[in-house]
Formats: sequence, structure tokens, C-alpha cells
Amino acid sequence: MYRVSSSSKDDEQFSLRSADLGEAAQQVAQEEKKGCCSFCRRRRADGSDAGVLNRAVTMKATSKKNLNNLSNAGGGAGGNQAATTGQNGMVVPMTFSEMFRFNSQVMGFGIGGWMEQILNSFGDIVVNASDALRLHEECDLLSLRIDKVSRGQAPNLAQFKSCMLSSLRSLLPKEWDTNYEVAWNWLWDNVATLLVQTLGSSYKWEAAVNQYFGSVGEDARYKLRAEIYERFFASTPAGQEYFKQSDTRLHFIAEKVFTFSIEIYADPWQLIDDLSALGLRHVGYGVPTEMFAPFVNACVEVIKDAVGDNALALQGFKWSLGMVSKQLVRTIAEGSTIVMKAVNANSKKMLQKAISCAPRGQRFQWLLKIQVGTHSISPLYWAIESGSLAAAEAIIEDLLLIRADREKYYYGNDALFERHQDIINRLCREAPTLIPTLLNGLIWRSARTDSGLRRVNFYVKHLLVNQEGEPAEFLREICTIKDPKIMVHPAVVMVSDTLWGGIVRNSFLISRLWFLTSLLIFMLSVAILPKTTQLESIWEVRVVIFFGRTFMYMVTMTRLLIRCIWKCVKDCRRGKWSRVTCIRIPKYLHNAMAMGNLVLALLLLLMCAYEPMYHCLVSSPQDWPTANCDAIEDVQYTYEGVRFTYSALGMIAMAIHWFLMVDLAVFSTGLSAFVLVCAQVLSEIGRFLVALIFLLLTFGSAISVLHHTYFEMRDIPNTVLCLFSITVLLYEDDYRTLMEDEPALLAAVLLFVLASSILLMNLLIAQLNSSYVYIYQDMVGFARLNRAQKIVEALANFNRNQWTTFIESLGLDQPLEFNQGDVGVAGGMQITEPASEHVVLKDSILRFGGSCSAELQWPEETKHRGDQEKLTKIESMARKVLRKVVQDSTGNKKGSSSRGEVSASGAGGSSAIGSSMGAGASYVDD
Repeated sequence: MYRVSSSSKDDEQFSLRSADLGEAAQQVAQEEKKGCCSFCRRRRADGSDAGVLNRAVTMKATSKKNLNNLSNAGGGAGGNQAATTGQNGMVVPMTFSEMFRFNSQVMGFGIGGWMEQILNSFGDIVVNASDALRLHEECDLLSLRIDKVSRGQAPNLAQFKSCMLSSLRSLLPKEWDTNYEVAWNWLWDNVATLLVQTLGSSYKWEAAVNQYFGSVGEDARYKLRAEIYERFFASTPAGQEYFKQSDTRLHFIAEKVFTFSIEIYADPWQLIDDLSALGLRHVGYGVPTEMFAPFVNACVEVIKDAVGDNALALQGFKWSLGMVSKQLVRTIAEGSTIVMKAVNANSKKMLQKAISCAPRGQRFQWLLKIQVGTHSISPLYWAIESGSLAAAEAIIEDLLLIRADREKYYYGNDALFERHQDIINRLCREAPTLIPTLLNGLIWRSARTDSGLRRVNFYVKHLLVNQEGEPAEFLREICTIKDPKIMVHPAVVMVSDTLWGGIVRNSFLISRLWFLTSLLIFMLSVAILPKTTQLESIWEVRVVIFFGRTFMYMVTMTRLLIRCIWKCVKDCRRGKWSRVTCIRIPKYLHNAMAMGNLVLALLLLLMCAYEPMYHCLVSSPQDWPTANCDAIEDVQYTYEGVRFTYSALGMIAMAIHWFLMVDLAVFSTGLSAFVLVCAQVLSEIGRFLVALIFLLLTFGSAISVLHHTYFEMRDIPNTVLCLFSITVLLYEDDYRTLMEDEPALLAAVLLFVLASSILLMNLLIAQLNSSYVYIYQDMVGFARLNRAQKIVEALANFNRNQWTTFIESLGLDQPLEFNQGDVGVAGGMQITEPASEHVVLKDSILRFGGSCSAELQWPEETKHRGDQEKLTKIESMARKVLRKVVQDSTGNKKGSSSRGEVSASGAGGSSAIGSSMGAGASYVDD
């Protein structure tokens, strides 16, 4: 164990002088609290006094690579605002960092380089002055950084001491005395002693380590890595339980050890940052820190045997690997909270006990963020990623459980979504079973009723709008999982109906009105007016037809083409592609409605090219506008003619135009559900058509081979047509006359009828019935899913000002009442529902008396948890008994062959019930 001072007298006075140092730092903090420093006023709310006093006299670097980009104590934004301006316009330093820089310039030492590195680390040194091991670690790391910026030149540490003491004297002119002078001199003397031990050595160690590993080939490296594990497993057999990966993975880990020992010399700032992240990951893995020391010893022993007489390389490797190990062990030790241990055990009970130790003001922080150095880990996210869903469910339930004392309500809704804005996305991708738990926690129902109505608060602010004030991704993510049961959850219904009724419905209706107008104009100009013979000769009517068709080409067609092209180009630029069989198409066209719009635009383009009125304008301008002229009449009855081609294109375009109007069904949940049911059963009809085509081709080709005199089935096309007519009951001939002349042909036809009309038709009916029953159960969910998709599409192109106005109109920042006069938390909307819709016997808010201090823990919820545990045990026991009864009854019925045996099996089932109940009783006693 390292000691700060070699003398026994200093060891005895270590704790006493640490106390003096803390008293001096407290005086600094109190002095700055009295001043006008906005930075210090903000730091007053940071928590413990220790954190305030240490941050008040120190500063930390916010960027390890840019050594001159600094902020005051803790990296706050107010570092540059801490100084005040005197009457003569001179800036007066008010914090330790500013005062240190000022004195350094006055004394002629300058700022930057090695002195800036000490200033960056001085905060951690003061905080850990009473921890000898941690102080030694900080000094070793600081010496490495000083060597990197000073490039081998020995720094004059006395200069920093002079600036430090003068800065402290300036900040505490009244309180400073000899006790403070002795305490801070003692601190710096110990730090300087530790720094001198390693200053200047890292350059030699770095060169030796780089030279050695650069000279080792891949085969030699492989042997070194394999020998490390052999020695480690021999010295620590328990380590094999934590290194159960493949051999390639183990060699990868050992190679990273070599890499870390080199990179810590090259860039200590970045590597320490990376080690903090790596250590936090090991917290989630549950790796015990006791394994690091034997693993490091095994690595050092292997390298010792390999380097031979190169003592400098061995010393450099040993020192660098020791630094890496210390950083990882410290990160794991600081991050291994009782909450993380409960998460690793995936125990709901352990998690509840662990979080019950948290102060009520920091309870949410314990569940959402564990900070070590510059990195943090979320227990909730780690539980989701590691598959500890029981622990994740317990965390979500605890966060969204409303607790209250007499002064304040504690509700973790805001804390959850501010820490994890993508929580919905993460749950949809990795743990969709936890979505109902999250949504249930966003709803509060009153236990009291008034005139048969019950208050309900929906805290859905973060499901509607994100931190930037833009539409949240909640509905988009929920639509991706396509679960109709989640779509009918009250919270999802509330969000969907709020967006639909408040902002989307009107814009959606307006966007469809032009489409409906376009359809009416299309019908008048193509299907109604031209087909009315009494109006054909009226010139004004022909003018109306011309302008109606021109409107379709100039407005409808152009609008559809521009929209489709813009969306497709946008998807191509973003790399959003979908694959239809082996063809890649933009993701926008994967939607049926989008593809319908594109096809309609292309059909209108072709109709414009074949428009008869435009052709007659050239050949018969005197009769124009007209669709009957010589250029058209010559070919009007041929398939290649302009009129027929135009009419065929118009027929298809009219059908697609009507098909695209199906979108209007979204206004009615019932009608939308019916449309979705029809769309879902189309897949069954498609399978039926595939089977029918196969039968038609099979029997059609077989009958064509048969020698017969029946003219209607003379070849394959005619035979297939006849068989299809028979299937759909459109065949007029009585094929029973073939009984005498063509019995073989009749047998083939009857066999086809048996396979198609009897087998396939009835099978199709059964499939349709099964699909309808399945879909009907979630019909409303499918309908709401369709509406949610329309809402998501509409919000993607919505005006920002209208959206802001809509959000402000909801009043989401206004606190909601729980009961009359009981003002609760903000961030939601309140409605009333019939009292019989949901039975609520007890208020879900946990209220506690006693002190209202945020530093106290919540009282034990023993009774509440005891009731829950009892219900859980009873439910588990009942399920076991029922499962045993079903298994025994099934087995006995299979083995029975008579009524007596059946009754005997019933008796066996009864005995099974008794035995199961006995087992359950013993389980409860346990």
C-alpha cells in the first residue's frame, strides 16, 4: 500500500490535516456564497456540502484534448460569468480558477502547459486528499499528463504552490490564518512528493514498450495471449467462470490489454475516458473486482519472461497496466451500486429493497443514472439490454408510481423522459412487453366518483411533444410494432384522439376535399356528360368537358407527379429503400396508397397523350371542341384506335380514383375496421386464386391431350376458359350430354368440379371465416392503427407555428387536480369517464406523513408489498394446481377405454388435486 509521506509522524497527522484542509475549503465556499458570483449561487443547489466546497475551489477540464478550453468547478456554463466588474472596469476574479490564472500572469509564470494540467486535476486531488491510494493514483495520472505537455522538461512545481497559496489568500483575506497555511502546504508537499516519483519516466517507458511490442510478431503474440490465460486459470480457477467465451474472443481481450498499455502513453486523456465507459459496461456484466489483480499479475509474469533483460519495457508495461487496472477497478467499484446488483440478479424484490434506501429526492436518479467520471450508465437501459425484464419492469413501475408528502408530489414521468427521450423506441425494439407497464403508469384514476363520473389524468405530455417542442415519435414507434392490442390502450387512444381531433382531422379532410372534387370533375368530363346523347351537340357542354379534362391533366396529374417524385427523391437521398421481390423501390412507394397515386398520375399522363379533343384540334379546328372528328372516326372501332385506348385508360384510372377514396373511412372507426378486415382477407383469396390457376392449367392441358369431339374444349385456352366458367357457374352448356358420347371427358370435368368447386371453394370459405374471426377480435385495434398511421404521415409535414399553437392550447404545463382542491403535477390532460368503466377501489397515490425533507427515505411500504406478494403466491399456486389437474386428466383420459376407467381417471385427478394443494400449502409455509 502506498503512503503519502514516509515519516510516521506525517502518517499520524494525515487525518487531522485533512480535516484542517476541509475546514479551509469550507471557508472558501462560505466566502463565495456571500459574493455575487452567479456560478457559486448555482452550485449551492448541487447537493452535499462536500461537493460544494470542493467545486468552489477547484476546476475540471471539459475537454481532454483542448487543454486551454476550461470551465469552472464541475463544467458549468457559468464559468466565464463568475468574475465581477469593478468600478474602474477591471474584471475581479471571484473563483479559484480565475484567481489562479490572474496570479499566474502577475507573477510572470503564464498559464497553460503543465500548470494547466495540475489545475485541471487539482479538484480531484483535494476531494481525495484523505484517501492515500486514490491520491497516489491521481498523482500518477497527473505526472503522465505533465510529461505529455512538457515534453520531457522538468516543471518547477514550486511555481504552482506559490500561485495556489496566493489565490487562496486572496479569496479568504479575513479567515486565512496559519492553520490554513499549514494544511495547504502539507497537501501540496505530499502531492509534489508523489509527482516527483514518476515525472520524466513515462517518456522512457513509452519508447521501451512501443519498441518491444513493435518487434513481436503475430505468432509470438498468440503464444503470449494463450500463456496469459493458462497462468491466470492456474492461479485463479474461479476466473474460468467469467471467461467462458470462445477462444477468439479471449485472444481479443488479451490483445486489448496490450493496446491499452501502449495507448495510455500516447493519449492518456482519451484512454481514461474510454476506460470509464468500459468499466461501466463491466458493472453491468457483474465482474468482481477481485479478478483484476491476478489477471494483471499473470500478464506481467508472461511479459517478464518474454522481455528478458529489457527491464525498462517490463517496468513501463507494469506501470501502464497497473494504471489501467486501477481505473477499471475504481469505475466498477463506484458504479456497482445496490441497484445495479439487483438488476444483474433480475430480482424485482432485490430492486425494491435496494431503491428503498434512496433519499426521496434522489430516488429517480438512482434508477436512471449512475455517473462515474465523464460517463454514466442507466440501470433501466442496462436491464432492458441484458434481458433483465423483471428488474426493468420494477424500475418503470417505481418511477411512475406517484408518492406524496404534505408538501410535494414525487412522480418520475419527467425524469424518465428527460433522461431517456428514446425510451419508447428502445422498448418497441427490445422489450415490447414492457410498453403496457409504461403506459399504465401514465394514467391516474380517482377512487372517488361524482354523479357517476370519475376523474382521470393522462400524463402524456412527452408522448405528444419532445424536448425540442416538435411532435414526439411515440405514435410512429407504436405503429412499427403493429400490435392492435396496444393501440386500444387508453393512453394510446388519448394521444391518438387528441392529435386527430385537435390538429390532424381538419388538415386531412382538406387534403381529401380536393381529391373528392377531382373525382367529381373526372366523372363529369369522362363518364357522365360525354355519355349523354342529348347534351353531346351542345357547344357549352363540350366546353365544360374540355376544361374538366384539362383540369385533370394540369392540376390533378401535375400535383400527384410532383408529390410522388419529391417523396421518392427524398427517400433516395436518405437511403430509405424497400424491396419488392428482387426490385428495390423507394420506401414511399411501399405504401399501397402512394403506389396508387403514382399509377393514377401515370394513367392521366397517358390519357393526356391520347386525349381525343386534342387530336381533333389539329384535324377539325372549326368544330372544336369536340371528340368526334375524321382523325378519330377512321379508327374508332379498332383496338389500336385513339378512342378505344383512351377509354380503356380512363376505365382503369376511374377505378383507381375510387379506390384511393377508401382513405376517407378513417373518419369512422367501425367503417375503417370493416375496410381493414376486407384488406386482410384478400391474402386468403390470393392463395385460393393460385390454387385455382394451378388446377385450371392442370386439367386444361390434360383434357387437351384427350381425343374428343367436344368443340368448346378443343385446345388449352378454350378448355381453361370453359373450366373457369364452370367454377364460377357461368357455363351455359349441359355437359351431362357427354355421358354417352364422351364419358372420359365427362369424368375429367367432374373430377375438376370436385377439386375446384367442392374442395377449394369450401376451403376458401373456412379460411375466410377463420381470418375474419381472428381479425374481428382486434378490429378496433386495427382501425386505430390505420388512423395512427395517417396521423404520423400528416405530422411529418405539419406547419411548426400551427403545431406550437396547438400544444399551447392543451395547457400541458398546468398542474392537474387529483381531487377537488388537491393540485398535483403538470404534464397531462384530465377527462372524466363513467365510473363503471374501470373499477378503482383504492387511490393509487402513496401518501406519507412525517417529515417532508427530500433527504429522507420513504417509509417502508410493508403492507402494500406484503399484499402484493401474497396475491402473487396465491396466483402462482393456483396456476400450478390447474396445470397439474389438466395434465393428469389428459393422461388418464388417453389411457382409459371404458366408462369405469374414465371414472377411475377422475378419481386420479382428484388425488392429484389433493397432492398439488398439499404441495402448494407447504410452499406457502416456506
